Amino acid sequence: MICIYKIRNLKPKKERKAYPYNIKALRNLKELEFTNPITFIVGENGMGKSTLVEAIAIKAGFNPEGGSRNFNFETMSSHSVLFEDLKITRTAWRNKDGYFLRAESFYNVASEVKRLYEGDPFRFGKSIWTFSP
Repeated sequence: MICIYKIRNLKPKKERKAYPYNIKALRNLKELEFTNPITFIVGENGMGKSTLVEAIAIKAGFNPEGGSRNFNFETMSSHSVLFEDLKITRTAWRNKDGYFLRAESFYNVASEVKRLYEGDPFRFGKSIWTFSP
């Protein structure tokens, strides 16, 4: 099952000058189809992988720092404007829920969970940070 079938960059190529379009892979991105349930996006550091995935997540309704559609918070606005230029084509199948979590933002998500539920013995019973090995 695939929920997002295709993304298309609607920004005219001649207008792609500033960040994030100074990244070659994003400057040349016209369309990307997802034909399998799992997609791996790989490349060297600085190639735009996280920027692209973050833009897709934002366009799909997720918080740029991670979380579900209903778990929104902001510690620092650091996402690019790429999401403004993307159009998502979805399949007929819809997820009931979803979650976006990047390694870079895990600390922020965990900190927000801690802030919301600290002292609530029915949630965790102890500090969220003690669950890590």
